[in-house]
Amino acid sequence: MPLLYAPYVPSLWEDFILRNRRILADQMEFLMAHLPKTSRLHA
Repeated sequence: MPLLYAPYVPSLWEDFILRNRRILADQMEFLMAHLPKTSRLHA
């Protein structure tokens, strides 16, 4: 089965989002503003 994405090390901000399940809306705004442009978490 081929990989959909190449493996990568998430940035600090991506790591916070991926590990934490209870992020408030204003916290999420802050974290999303600091994501790198190449992040896969951008909508």
